[in-house]
Amino acid sequence: MPCGDPAVGWARQLEWQARARAAPGGSPGMPNPNLYLAGWWFVGGLATVNSPLYPVRILYSLIKGSFSFAFILVYLAIYYLASFWADQVTKIVPDPYLDEVFHIPQAQAYCVGRFDIWDPKLTTPPGLYFLSTLIGSQYAHDGCWVSKLRFHNVIALIFLLSYAIDCRGLITLAWRQDRKEPIRKWIADARPISADMLHTGANIALFPLLFFFSGLYYTDVLSTCVVLGTYRLFLERKGARANTAAGLVWLYPAGLIALTMRQTNIFWVAVFMGALELVRTIKANRVDFAGKQPMPRTWKNVGIEIFQQYSHGNIHDIALKDAGVTDFILCAISITIASVFQPLLILTRLWPYILLLASFFVFVVWNGGVVLGDKANHVATIHLPQMLYIWPLVAFFSAPLVLPIGTSFLRNLVSLLSIPLFPRLVQKYLLVSGYIAATLGVTLLIVKYNTIIHPFTLADNRHYMFYVFRYTILRHPLIRYLLAPIYLTCAYLVYLTLSGPWQPASSSVLQTKITNGTIQKQEKQPDIPENKVAEIEGPTTSFLIILLATTALSLITAPLVEPRYFIIPWVIWRLNVPPLPARATPPPSRQRQKRVPRPSDRVAEFIKYWGWEGHDYRLWLETGWFLLINLVTGYVFLYRGFEWPQEPGLVQRFMW
Repeated sequence: MPCGDPAVGWARQLEWQARARAAPGGSPGMPNPNLYLAGWWFVGGLATVNSPLYPVRILYSLIKGSFSFAFILVYLAIYYLASFWADQVTKIVPDPYLDEVFHIPQAQAYCVGRFDIWDPKLTTPPGLYFLSTLIGSQYAHDGCWVSKLRFHNVIALIFLLSYAIDCRGLITLAWRQDRKEPIRKWIADARPISADMLHTGANIALFPLLFFFSGLYYTDVLSTCVVLGTYRLFLERKGARANTAAGLVWLYPAGLIALTMRQTNIFWVAVFMGALELVRTIKANRVDFAGKQPMPRTWKNVGIEIFQQYSHGNIHDIALKDAGVTDFILCAISITIASVFQPLLILTRLWPYILLLASFFVFVVWNGGVVLGDKANHVATIHLPQMLYIWPLVAFFSAPLVLPIGTSFLRNLVSLLSIPLFPRLVQKYLLVSGYIAATLGVTLLIVKYNTIIHPFTLADNRHYMFYVFRYTILRHPLIRYLLAPIYLTCAYLVYLTLSGPWQPASSSVLQTKITNGTIQKQEKQPDIPENKVAEIEGPTTSFLIILLATTALSLITAPLVEPRYFIIPWVIWRLNVPPLPARATPPPSRQRQKRVPRPSDRVAEFIKYWGWEGHDYRLWLETGWFLLINLVTGYVFLYRGFEWPQEPGLVQRFMW
């Protein structure tokens, strides 16, 4: 995607619009409108069937009694908020702005049938423009005006909301001990939507980096929407529950559509989901293994027994809340061994992902590189600090989720440090200190030898990232090193948040109790009902390894630092953050008083339950936080513009 070259002005924009509308020898009208009409109904029909707003799904949920009017209210709220934002942008900024100077003329060229026109500054595939052409063909001559093109992202945001809701439901059901039956029942009951699913999906739609660009004609919203749609197909694949290959065939075309939006989606639809499919296949085909006869417990025999367990599919994959450093190493080793011993089975499950990788490789060879245009400014470079910058960004946007976990962690850390020292505790302190020192050392080396400042970062003061770099890394040579502990602290807090509600038995390093001078793990987590603990496992070590590897692949080859590059990693992380356990039953079951409760009592009970007792209160804080950020950034974009001396009269605006 172009990065907003400040040298590009309106002369170039008008030139491309003129070429789009009336190029020599070109037809000014839409070629074969019936074809586009059929294509639009096909795409629109598939999208509708694949969303919670599908009429048959709503009707079936009414019959099953699982319908909730709350999700209609949430849909309307997100739709009107996004529509209002897009309307305000079009009212105050009616002409294409920044990267829209490239995207909108290209879409308009396609809308009039000029598929032979391509702006060499565009780096991403034309999936967005093709979809806009299909939608625009349903209108009259104004089908691809600026306002209409921008509104296409509002529609994409609504479908993104749908996919996020369903993905959240499928993920939380998969955390249960018996994950197959709950998913079958959920689908059989017309996929009822819980409060956690609905609220999490709404917050993802309000995520500032997504919501902001829903009012502009950028590729980010639609690209994320298609990736989430593919993720949903992966999560609900029928064959995964029956341990067959059923449903795999749909993942390949869905992945291809994702690749037409953005090339880096290959990492999410092929590598990320392919690796998850690998782990899922190994677990579904594991065989309980027991040695033929007891052997002496020597290191060699123990190693042989563990190797045999791994080779039979019994991989080491435990919940993050119970994991230590060695668990991640054992998890990676066990998956590798299990994969080597089941090659044919794995190939039958991974063929769509392998085919996607092969198709992408063919494209790269044919194109002579990953990006389509402007290759000189988009050269792939190893940029490891990207994996450092992402953690403060996630911690900032997800502060309502991260801070309560961090506060609980600090309280328990202070309690642990107040315990008198004894040999076993000193050993643990030294081990943790060694981990911290090694990680900090690697971080400092990365900062020293691999910090890259892309020219675009310093050339355009319309982006917030310009000021982040200017007042931190570029302020003083030492600041980049002083930021290393902040990167690591944010990373650990993000990890704790993904691990689940931080309770006094959730950490193998810090959460312990002292008995007669020895360390013992606590057996019960206070304030959590036993049925909740047994019911929900949360993300596992394999998921985090796969998420980190995929995020690294998608980021470290980009020399330019843009917040939009972190959207999909954040969305996947957010979908997998476990909720806080409910501390109360729904209000109706609690109303057992002899007297008839007053309306005010019912209202108070409802607010208490949905506010913090029966609902994760952090979701309300997250909603308010996102609305505040969107309000501030939207106001600054619309009403706090400035002018460049070299372009008097042309308003420049701050944006992500």
